[in-house]
Order: sequence, then structure tokens, then C-alpha cells
Amino acid sequence: MTLLNKTTVYLKIVLISLILINITACSDDDDPIAPEEHHFEAIGTVIYNATGAIDVSILRGTTTDTLYAVVGERSDHFEVKFYDENENIIEPPDEEHSSMAYEIEDSQIATGWQHEGEEGEFEFHIDGLKTGITTIEIFVKHDDHNDYRSGLIPLKVVSK
Repeated sequence: MTLLNKTTVYLKIVLISLILINITACSDDDDPIAPEEHHFEAIGTVIYNATGAIDVSILRGTTTDTLYAVVGERSDHFEVKFYDENENIIEPPDEEHSSMAYEIEDSQIATGWQHEGEEGEFEFHIDGLKTGITTIEIFVKHDDHNDYRSGLIPLKVVSK
């Protein structure tokens, strides 16, 4: 084997080794210097009405409950808490980068509302727009992604 062939073989070995090291190297998530991010973990959602009674309980995406609103009215506030993996009711996360979001499937039937300056807090109101049935889903956001989603909760708007 000539010197040129030996050099080529060694360069190929070094190149393949570098590629393998790069592929299998630890990611930034495993960096011991980088701050550890905590992600909120829950298996269900509990929605309390203004009297402190539970209006909706959804566990592992399943519920038989319905959230109600009235046409032309803004509901009293609803407060959101969660179930942990042992099905104990727990408080929402109070971390700086965590917030609540929600999505109402049909915004012609109802919309959500939060007090100015309290957007992202774990309380909300429902504005009933017209009689009908839609769904609402609650999310726990961490920065720009969802740590948790409740599953679809029936939302019924009725006439007075």
C-alpha cells in the first residue's frame, strides 16, 4: 500500500469518526451547564364556577360534563386547576414562562374573555353569542409550546 493510499484510508477513518461523534454527541438538553426546564405534567382538568363548585372534570381527555353560558351574557369567572398522575387536584403552574390558553371551536357561538392584564392566568369568562353547542379546550403553554392540553370539553350556550 502506498503512502497516498494509507493517508486516504486514515482520512476516511477520521472523517467517519467525526461524523459518528457528531451524531451521537449529547444535545444541548443534556448540557449540565444549561438551566433545566420544568414542564408541567397533568392528566386532567377541573373547572370551578364562581361559587367554588366543580362545573367540569375532564380526565385523560374524557368527560361527561358540559360548560354552560347564556346568550348575550358574560359568565361569572371560571377557575382552572388540574389532576396530577395520582388523580389529585393540583394548582396550575405559577412559573414565569407558563400560562393558560384556550380554544373555542366555534367562535360564532361563544368566545372566551379574560380581564385586562390577566391574560394567560388560569381564570376566564365565556361570552355567549348565540344558542348552540361547541367545544373548548384548555392548554398550559410553556413559552411557545403546549405542555398540556385538556381534550375537548362540550360548551353549550343557551337562551335565558
